[in-house]
Amino acid sequence: MIERPTTCGFCSCGCALYVEPKDGRVGAICPSANHPVSTGRLCIKGWNATPSVLGTNRLRTPLVRKGDSLEPASWEEAISLTASALKQAGPDKTGAIGSSKTTNEECYALVKLARSIIGTPNIDGACRFYDASLIRALLDTTGTPASQTDISSIADAGAILIVGANAREMSPHVASRVEDAVVENGCSVVAADPRFFALAPGAEVSLHPRPGTDLIWLRALIREIIDHRLYTDDAPAIPGFEELRVSVADATVDGLGALCGMEGAAVAEAAQTLARSKPLVVMFGLGVLQQPNSTEIVKALASVANLLGGAVVPLRGQNNAQGAADLGLANDFLPGYAPLEDSEARSVWESAWSCRLPSGPGMSAVEMIRACGSGELAALMVFGDNVALSAPSTEETVKALGKAGFLAVADLYLTETAELANVVFPASSFLEKDGTFTSIERRVQRVRKVFEPVGESRSDLEIIADLAAALGKDLARDPQAVMAEISAHVPQYEGVSYEALDKSWGRQWPLNGAAAKLTPVPVVAADRDEEYPFRLVAGRINFHQQTGTMAVRSGVLAREYPGAYAEMNEADAGKLGLRPGRPIRISSKTGALTRNLIFSDALPAGCVHVPHFFGGDSPNALASYDCDPVSGVPAYKAIPVKIEAVK
Repeated sequence: MIERPTTCGFCSCGCALYVEPKDGRVGAICPSANHPVSTGRLCIKGWNATPSVLGTNRLRTPLVRKGDSLEPASWEEAISLTASALKQAGPDKTGAIGSSKTTNEECYALVKLARSIIGTPNIDGACRFYDASLIRALLDTTGTPASQTDISSIADAGAILIVGANAREMSPHVASRVEDAVVENGCSVVAADPRFFALAPGAEVSLHPRPGTDLIWLRALIREIIDHRLYTDDAPAIPGFEELRVSVADATVDGLGALCGMEGAAVAEAAQTLARSKPLVVMFGLGVLQQPNSTEIVKALASVANLLGGAVVPLRGQNNAQGAADLGLANDFLPGYAPLEDSEARSVWESAWSCRLPSGPGMSAVEMIRACGSGELAALMVFGDNVALSAPSTEETVKALGKAGFLAVADLYLTETAELANVVFPASSFLEKDGTFTSIERRVQRVRKVFEPVGESRSDLEIIADLAAALGKDLARDPQAVMAEISAHVPQYEGVSYEALDKSWGRQWPLNGAAAKLTPVPVVAADRDEEYPFRLVAGRINFHQQTGTMAVRSGVLAREYPGAYAEMNEADAGKLGLRPGRPIRISSKTGALTRNLIFSDALPAGCVHVPHFFGGDSPNALASYDCDPVSGVPAYKAIPVKIEAVK
């Protein structure tokens, strides 16, 4: 067994685990018993998906497209071909999309490569497809684009509001702390989700709003808190209090049944419940973060926390989603959340990187994919994300990527995205490199090399440095040296070093006393579509992770989730003449997919639940390129759909 643990490379909880090598394979896995999150436990993905990163069909050598096929090539040829394509495209017509699965050091290096060496403004992260809407929303309300408390402290909560997050499926260690809070601390839970999910039985108030109506009932909830003076004594002194009060003056719990499909009395009860017990934790997940108005919903939830003196806990998905955002893997922010519009911040980074930076954002990840199809972008690099499946409108996305003038992909496996590439770089997994991840609770932790890289694969950091060298510049290849640069320039990471991280279970970057603010909540209408009368509830399940690249290669996970399905309640299915076990076609204005039907009383009327599945059968195919106007996150949730039997 290795002397020190590494950090799990799946969800954002940041569990520590020991991995024992045996004949080039994972011989044993053991969670750390003393780690503050894992506490001797792993979720089913931690136990069973970890070995899949060393699968026999891993990419082992660079591939270069010759004619219609990808052929093995040397690293020199692959790097040279890519560098030539980037030079030919030019900075404005080049884009780069990074991954929240790579290390902090790799995220930072990619940002530096794009902005200071290539000179392109078009750099973004895969968080754009998942949870980027929380960044601006929380900067405007809590001042901290991250969790305000740690996972272990959730067990001490007196009240918890959890919205749009089936925590037991996506963040099991968070769910266990919620259950501990209820059983051991008498915590009052208010759970809001269209589905009746696993934590709901322990909830004191269970709300089931119609998908797409969260902002409507949240306006009513906030008015209840203000009208009944349930807020803390110092809440009226928070900047924006009066503007918030005025903005919800027309909201009412009356009529929520017609608008949201739930009783107004339940929302009034929720307000009293949340205000009654301290401390309060407000928690939300992708059910909030992928709606058409996700930024405004997050602001409203943060306002609930600020009014009641609570803490916000966004449930991010990927293992390094927090770190990727911290290190500037975004089209609109520099490392440390300095906006590109800030001339002083630009000056700091221009000095650090010896370059000139644009004064505004480049293309987002979604925009870059579309630009490949239109020819506006001539070259695109994708590191560590299967964008063919994680982006919306799968059919249109695949066509756009297929039209790219030049596409380079770095990944572990020949994914659907890599199959479309001109150059494919074999990358290394989290078990084959050193670095750091930052977890959901802002905990920066060591990632330690356990195995030698498979075949000729290299870490993303080495690949990025190779590209920089081919472009005539030097970038550090040593992850420890990159962290030293991060520590010197990114405020949240000041004082972070491998030596310091090795002395304990990592280090949580500080909140630094960011001041709370309140913001108005806009009025939105509850829209209906007669042609597409149902609303899609797209969700994750415990046996799946992101696009399934690794999870599908786990025999245990594939066995436990052997086939794609969709869920409806029996009454809705009966009206349409649908039978369980038979295939149904689910269509939106953008796309369609076929699933076998399962009856479920967890679904309210007018909804269909479509879990993500292995191998590309994703509900993302039903989403359009319409995005939240503030964050640019695609609207994967609450999509209007129609349902019919497959003849």
